[in-house]
Amino acid sequence: MWQPGQHPLPQWLKFLGAVLLAGFLGLTDYLTGPELSFSIFYLIPISVATLSCGFLCGAAVSLISAMVWLIADLHTATYLQPLVPFWNAFVRLGYFELHTYLLSRLFQELGRERIVSRQDPLTTAANSLHFRDRAAKAIERSTVKGEPLTLAYVDLDNFKMVNDRFGHPAGDEVLRTVVLLMQRSVRDRDLVARVGGDEFVVLLPNTGDDEARTCLNRMRDALDAAMCEGNLPVTFSIGATTFHTPPTSVEAMIRRTDDLMYEVKNGGKNAIRFSVVGHPLPRG
Repeated sequence: MWQPGQHPLPQWLKFLGAVLLAGFLGLTDYLTGPELSFSIFYLIPISVATLSCGFLCGAAVSLISAMVWLIADLHTATYLQPLVPFWNAFVRLGYFELHTYLLSRLFQELGRERIVSRQDPLTTAANSLHFRDRAAKAIERSTVKGEPLTLAYVDLDNFKMVNDRFGHPAGDEVLRTVVLLMQRSVRDRDLVARVGGDEFVVLLPNTGDDEARTCLNRMRDALDAAMCEGNLPVTFSIGATTFHTPPTSVEAMIRRTDDLMYEVKNGGKNAIRFSVVGHPLPRG
């Protein structure tokens, strides 16, 4: 299975491989004669094309497979009625296309379920489970490659006042706006996750303290501007830790950063507090 960071095969190469496999099956079907049936094996290249390239590729390989099967039938089998092999080919094509359609729909639904299982339904931020998975991988990468890793813990100050004063729908809209602005402030490789009612974390892989300060200050400015524009009492207490020495676990990373955030809350709120663990590795 392909993993991020590897180089996946291009779709045209996967499609070509499926076509060649269908051709090989047709040749085998021809050489073995009508006594042996290879019908089920044609589903292999069809399924490969559908899962790796999508419905249209699967439909094309289905058509090619039905034609290859027809050619093999015409050259190896004898029928009393000349239209029988064409009827059989039509039926096989219908079955192949139905298989392709159902498989592609199943794959799409599984993809949607995978996204839903990793996403907060209200804000579309990552959920806690997805965050912990990504954080564990980031710690592993930091340990192996010696890259810095930054985690920020963000808590919304006075959020309860929004719910009490304007209602929960307004509060939900604030949370969605906060996530949108946070996601716009970070890179594609970074992760914004909702880990509580009005608590969020921002995972910044391969990010040192200077870069993290720039990113988080920019993010806080955008959030403050949006709250002021909406005349809302919400501010942001943020704790951020850059780990040049990888944390021992995800829990240890969260705990240290969460403690910083609470120091901000207890010190008057509406601020960012940074800390650094370890020292940057010398470049050389």
